[in-house]
Amino acid sequence: MAAAYERRALGIGSHWPFDQWGRFLPEHTTAVSLLDRLLHHSIVVVTEGESFRMRQARTRDPARHTKK
Repeated sequence: MAAAYERRALGIGSHWPFDQWGRFLPEHTTAVSLLDRLLHHSIVVVTEGESFRMRQARTRDPARHTKK
C-alpha cells in the first residue's frame, strides 16, 4: 500500500463498511491509517444488493448459507 500511495491507481472491493475495518485488521490504528491513504484522492462507489458469489454459493449448498 505504501509503495503505491499516490503513484498508482488501486481498485479495492469489500463487503465491509469502512467503520468495521478495524474488526479484521490487527490494530484499529492500522485500519485508520490504511483507510486514510485509500480514501485520499479516491472515488468511492457503493453498490447495493446481494453478492453474485454469495448467491451462487447458496445455489450450490443452500443449507450451509442459511441464517439462523
